[in-house]
Amino acid sequence: MNMFKRIADIFNSNVHSALDRIEDPAKMINLMITELQDTLLKARSSAAARKAEKTSLTKERAELEKAIVRWEDRARLAITNGREDLAREALAEKSHCSERIRLIDEQLTNLETILSSQEVQLAQIADKLKEVKDKQKILVQRATSAKEKKQVAQTLRSSDSSDLARKFSELESKIDRMEADAEMAGYQGTRSSADEFNKMETDSAIDQELAALKLSMKEKV
Repeated sequence: MNMFKRIADIFNSNVHSALDRIEDPAKMINLMITELQDTLLKARSSAAARKAEKTSLTKERAELEKAIVRWEDRARLAITNGREDLAREALAEKSHCSERIRLIDEQLTNLETILSSQEVQLAQIADKLKEVKDKQKILVQRATSAKEKKQVAQTLRSSDSSDLARKFSELESKIDRMEADAEMAGYQGTRSSADEFNKMETDSAIDQELAALKLSMKEKV
């Protein structure tokens, strides 16, 4: 009984520890199946050892019953031949065989109780193994879905509304600068009215100076 409890404790500890740090749901389910299969194998091995012990004790008991009959016959034979001393020895051996049978009967009763309990436990482990195997695909899907939901929730928590607004504002400002740079790259400039007047005034002065220069040259000729 203690052996089964120890196996169950180890199994529960391993599985719970693995599920706490679950990364690959399929791998974790396979781990559970492996643990159950190992537990079932150990339980069957233990039950087989108890059954072998029972068989051995039953065989020994049968031999002792034959020995009791044989020692009783020898006691009669010794008395018939006037050998009371041998008759006493034969009866003593018969008594030893009877005592051994009593002890064996106690062992067999205890073994029957253990085997009955082990049969129940074996059935429970086998049923649980079948249940896990039957639900393996569904459990993997549920575990994967839960993992994905957790990841999404963590992502949403890490990016609150104020952070998103700040990032959006920065992106908008960057786009504005890109648009302004594009407009400046295509700008070639236009002449203002002041520029036109300045040009006309400069041209008029040059014309007047040119005319005066021509006049002075004619006078010299």
